[in-house]
Amino acid sequence: MSPAPRTHRTARRPTRATGWIVAAGVAVLAFTVRWSLAGGTVGVRDYTGYDDGVYFSSAVALVHGLVPYRDFTLLHPPGSMLALAPFAALTAWTSDSDALVAARVGVMLVGAANAVLVTRVAGRWGTTAAVVGGVLYAVSFAAAWAERITLLEPLGSLCLLGGVVLLLRGLPDMGAGARTGWLWAGGAVLGLGATVKIWGVVPVLVVIGWLLVTAGWRAALRASAGALGAVVVVLAPFALAAGSDMFRMVFLDQLGRPRETDTGVEQRLTWIAGTGSTAWATTPTAQLALVWAVLAAVLVAAVVAWAGRRGRLWVALLVVQTVVLLASPSAYQQYAAFVTPALVLVVAAAVSLVPAGGRGLVAAGTCLGLGLATAAPALPRPTPFPAAELRAALPEEGCVRADSPALLALTDVLSRDLRRGCELPVDLSGYAYDVGARDAAGQAVPRDRNAAWQREALRYLTSGSATLMVRTVGNGFDETTERTLDDTTATVLERRGVRVLVPGD
Repeated sequence: MSPAPRTHRTARRPTRATGWIVAAGVAVLAFTVRWSLAGGTVGVRDYTGYDDGVYFSSAVALVHGLVPYRDFTLLHPPGSMLALAPFAALTAWTSDSDALVAARVGVMLVGAANAVLVTRVAGRWGTTAAVVGGVLYAVSFAAAWAERITLLEPLGSLCLLGGVVLLLRGLPDMGAGARTGWLWAGGAVLGLGATVKIWGVVPVLVVIGWLLVTAGWRAALRASAGALGAVVVVLAPFALAAGSDMFRMVFLDQLGRPRETDTGVEQRLTWIAGTGSTAWATTPTAQLALVWAVLAAVLVAAVVAWAGRRGRLWVALLVVQTVVLLASPSAYQQYAAFVTPALVLVVAAAVSLVPAGGRGLVAAGTCLGLGLATAAPALPRPTPFPAAELRAALPEEGCVRADSPALLALTDVLSRDLRRGCELPVDLSGYAYDVGARDAAGQAVPRDRNAAWQREALRYLTSGSATLMVRTVGNGFDETTERTLDDTTATVLERRGVRVLVPGD
């Protein structure tokens, strides 16, 4: 069989001016989508869940002199904490809540940068591919959901996309003179992804394997050395300071987590497809059909891209990262952003292989069809978080406790309490994976039956001058813990699901 005509495979890269125009448009679109999804000026100051506060408060604790793993619980590598440290340092000049807002806006800018990097990668296959990839990433609900607050996934995507862009500059078609330096730099940026979340090791291995096959062992070795060097530079200081505690929390506690039963394969595929926010699919049958339609379209795109020898790296990453997400013991909606860069780049690669005469029409249909199916929704404007009322109900003296550390930042007592030397576990719920997580037979112990953690959680929450409580099912308290909390504390204020507890008489 004769090969496909070269005219279908040879892509004209966009001019510098065109590339900048596409990148600028995509960046503005991406930031706007994330800002809107966060709720604008009101929502960016809202309580948005547990993990967001964990990562920000870990950075605030760090700039106040505490050492992760030794002084507080952190179940991830320190990369995100270091990335958020400049925002945490703002607490020396401004309020905790303002610093948290700045950090969230910073993450939205990371999301915009990720969209631009998608256009840079896809631009090697032509202007049409750059537009398709950039637009789909910019509007993707899966990506935007993670890139609106301080979560891990935005930084992981930044390291993957940024690392690959640098590595591509080191390949022969970009000029031999700069090859070695770009390979080292690309490997280093790629390696930083593994310092954010241990899942980041997976794309590093896939990309290094791709380099080995396509560019030879020398290129792969240089990139590997850069990646290893970056990992050592970031991890070594904390490993020396915290010793075995770091290894236990980051690796053993994470790998030992039991598999959750409430997020099965179907739910995870829905998150990957990014269709969970689609308002016009109103019935479960329609929603499921939409998920499978999107996944089928992506599968077709992957086959086309692989057969056309375009974007094979991203096809491999899409497969491997999807398997990792499906096999993970636990999964949350933001985890789908781990797969999104590869997904949109596979689609962009496939579109670029369409003959020139129909490429524009296919690109428009792809952006419209997948965009409508996977785009982030326009949410109702949120009501303001009652920070002032909650803060007024807190005592000026003593230490404030919280079942979710974001509450401490939003009420502007996080830095104050750290300066006073108050205890801050950072990840109180995560501590359940570090103490009492296994029984004598080695079987996983659920949080609500983890007696050691129940005692520690109760001790912490009842040891301050006041306690902020917001989580309902997430805490995992057993009946004894809940009853003791009710018996030993009194609720002095409740607003928007947040309770202020003080010690009972």
